[in-house]
Amino acid sequence: MPEPNSPSSVEAHGMQWTCVPEFAAAIPLLDVLKLRRPSALGHGELVKDNPVRSVACLADPLQPDGLRLYVKRYKFPHRSTRLKHLILPTQPAREWKASRALQAAGIHTCDVLAIAVRRRNLLPREGFLVSREIPDTLGLTNFLRDQLPDLEAQRPGYRAQLIDELAALTAAIVDGGFYHHDYHAGNLLIRPQAPAGERIYVVDLHSARCRRPGRRGLLRMLGMLALSLPSLSHQDQTTFLRAFLARWEGGPGPPHGRRASPSDATCARWAALVKKAHAGLRRHHLRSRTRRCLVRGTLFTVDTTGAFRVHRRRDFPLDAALSAVWTHADAVSGPQSVVKGKAPSGSGARVLRKGRRTEVTLCLSDAVPPLDASRPARPAQLTSGRVCVKSFRRDSLLARCKDALRLSGRARIAWTASHGFSVRRIAAARPLALLESRSKLSALPDYLVMEALHTDGSVAALAAGRLPQGPARRRLGQAVASLLGQLAQEEVYHPDTKPGNLLVKETDGQYKLWLVDLDRAKFATPLTRRRWVKCLTRLNAGLPAQVTVLDRMRCLRECGRGRWSARERLQIARKVQRLSLRRRGPE
Repeated sequence: MPEPNSPSSVEAHGMQWTCVPEFAAAIPLLDVLKLRRPSALGHGELVKDNPVRSVACLADPLQPDGLRLYVKRYKFPHRSTRLKHLILPTQPAREWKASRALQAAGIHTCDVLAIAVRRRNLLPREGFLVSREIPDTLGLTNFLRDQLPDLEAQRPGYRAQLIDELAALTAAIVDGGFYHHDYHAGNLLIRPQAPAGERIYVVDLHSARCRRPGRRGLLRMLGMLALSLPSLSHQDQTTFLRAFLARWEGGPGPPHGRRASPSDATCARWAALVKKAHAGLRRHHLRSRTRRCLVRGTLFTVDTTGAFRVHRRRDFPLDAALSAVWTHADAVSGPQSVVKGKAPSGSGARVLRKGRRTEVTLCLSDAVPPLDASRPARPAQLTSGRVCVKSFRRDSLLARCKDALRLSGRARIAWTASHGFSVRRIAAARPLALLESRSKLSALPDYLVMEALHTDGSVAALAAGRLPQGPARRRLGQAVASLLGQLAQEEVYHPDTKPGNLLVKETDGQYKLWLVDLDRAKFATPLTRRRWVKCLTRLNAGLPAQVTVLDRMRCLRECGRGRWSARERLQIARKVQRLSLRRRGPE
């Protein structure tokens, strides 16, 4: 006799489904195959669509007015992924197993109702997972940022209760023998008005494993959670860690039940370990997000034309990218065709720079997307405006051979760096498209299409003209120091920080700076004292004589605030001055 809660098997939609018994009648009526065409989903139905999976929120066919259903369609786009799942369980199977095991352990999660995997020649082609909506919930990240301050004002002690409950949930997951490989606030939901102990739910369990994480895995979970909760103060995070250690069965004290509060030394030691794990995860997270502009994903895609391999934002049409390149070539070289076809006539472009290896222009485009959005914009949201196009030339045979031997060309490095600066929220021109010549030995340049920055010019041009006076001049120096300090904080080394590569915009007496020429920028590279000296030397040598020594020292003092002592700052200033005298000015 089967157990009362044992899953049933149903044949529907050309697949064999495993489901809970009470949901078996709904599977043939639920149109899950519409997820193969996300564009055909109705308003409010599509939740997510990327190359890995699509998620839709659909009505329950048996209870149309009841709780809705979340349907995930897992894709297996690469052959290596399909071959891997000949041995390892698929994501729907892992999520089904983890969800049922968590519920059996008394941990709040969503109700998984059914799964199915379609295979061809034993290889998985697509998988489906159906789960029940959790009512009145919202993401923990948004709740902490937007609603927690108001609730804390209305109900004093709510923040402390929530932190304690989050610690209890984390300890229950670990002690229950589960390892959530993707344990961050985005995978935690909260019901703000629910009773204490029933507020937080853990979801998205395809990365969960039914095994204990071990010390290293536990630190990874805690570090990932800390990385995803920047809105919590240092005191809140310390309170969370203390409450977790008091509940965790592997922690100090008796093996079961709530323990006495751990000692300050124990908390300090664990805080240092979590901080180290947090720093490593943050570097990995930023590196992964930086590289996403090179693969097909939610925001970026890859196309191929007769002459180019094109990386672009999904909301920046391919025709718009090619048109911008044609217009750029028309402006810098006269009327000619870049690829097969006729170059547009009568389209204006303004040449900003025409150098030996690069040219930069501002070109008109009728399909500029809103770059502040983290998701691709709809066609109706595209506007007319200017884009910045930079060409990377290789006219000589030697330059072509060097480019052919490089793992990444200068244009690709600049494209990746532009996205990396955007990920780290450092002011720089944001990327729109990269057009790489398919033959590195040809004379056809690579092109980078970027956001057109509306600025007052570079710091070099401002310094060569009429400098601001009094407090405004000091604010400009503070803005330069703030940008360099942000580079140091994010471990980004830009070896070409000359004044000509710092664009400036003055608004109501405040100055905002942007960095350009990013094809030499390096990430995950701490700014050592030697690198600081190089950056400051290039910046100092590029400034004209009318910039006084006092202004230069003020900028240096702002750069060293909280970083160097007065004696170290004086030593750096002398070395920067000595090296600046050897230079012959801006390149």
